[in-house]
Amino acid sequence: MEPLVIVKRTPPLAIVELNRKNKRNALNMALRDALENALSTLENDNAIKTVVLTGGDAFFCAGYDLQEMIDTDLRSLMHRGHEYTRITYFFKKPLVTAVAGFALAGGFDLALSGDVIVAAAGAKLGRPEIGWGVNPLMSKLRLRIGFSNALRMTLQGTTWEAEEARRMGLVDFIVPQTELLAAAVQQAELLAKYPLPALITTKRAAYAVTTMSPQDAIAYELGTTAELMAEGTLKKNLQDYAAKIGISKSS
Repeated sequence: MEPLVIVKRTPPLAIVELNRKNKRNALNMALRDALENALSTLENDNAIKTVVLTGGDAFFCAGYDLQEMIDTDLRSLMHRGHEYTRITYFFKKPLVTAVAGFALAGGFDLALSGDVIVAAAGAKLGRPEIGWGVNPLMSKLRLRIGFSNALRMTLQGTTWEAEEARRMGLVDFIVPQTELLAAAVQQAELLAKYPLPALITTKRAAYAVTTMSPQDAIAYELGTTAELMAEGTLKKNLQDYAAKIGISKSS
């Protein structure tokens, strides 16, 4: 039996691929558990700085498995879903999502877990949940495209093609479908050039300050800077950078 999630480690990055292709990567409990385990392992792997999340060449994710939702006690489903959402939405390291085909409902939320979102031309990203009588998650979408656009998209159950999603700021890059994974890996490689503690701290601070006053945000960010300085690698990093651009003590 093939694994539901395929992980390819090529330090300093890893590629995580959803592998429930016969169900269009619909997120049943088994797939969510496998994805949680994969991301948790990579989060604690110091050799890995960045991660690419893909559903493959044809499609990203159809959302939660509807038949399982119909057949399962919804309170149990929500309890399990909380931990899954925590792992995916708040993955500590930079995450690049590569979206082909479609990303709907829970698949849309999974795409939003990316700090960088790369979409294939013609991909569709949508929020149909309002039509089912349930409210979808708003927090990350609001940060991506602003409150009014996020609310309108959610209330209208909108599905956007990649080009419109790019205009709204939902998607960062659009590439031909055949180049999707390579483009996502390229973005991950750009991030992986930098020190892991700085990547983790910068991502954490970027999300944390969104709910703070300007004064509290500055204090928080200066505090994270102090944490990085306390690790003792900053001077060495500065020396290496100075040498790289040709600055010496005598210059």
